[in-house]
Amino acid sequence: MSLLPSSMAEPAAPNHGGQAMVEYTLILALAVIVLAVPWGGHPAPIAQLVDALKSFYQDYSNYLSLA
Repeated sequence: MSLLPSSMAEPAAPNHGGQAMVEYTLILALAVIVLAVPWGGHPAPIAQLVDALKSFYQDYSNYLSLA
């Protein structure tokens, strides 16, 4: 027999899983928008990354063809 009141004997299971998922989704959506939208007349950061990777691969491929 427990000496604690029934409300203290078994802690209630936290129900924060749904709120955490909503917060995660909102922050992820905001990050995608920031990276996918062009700002200040410049291309979007994702487009800049893709262009940089294409340029790197072309230079790498050219270097290997000379070797």
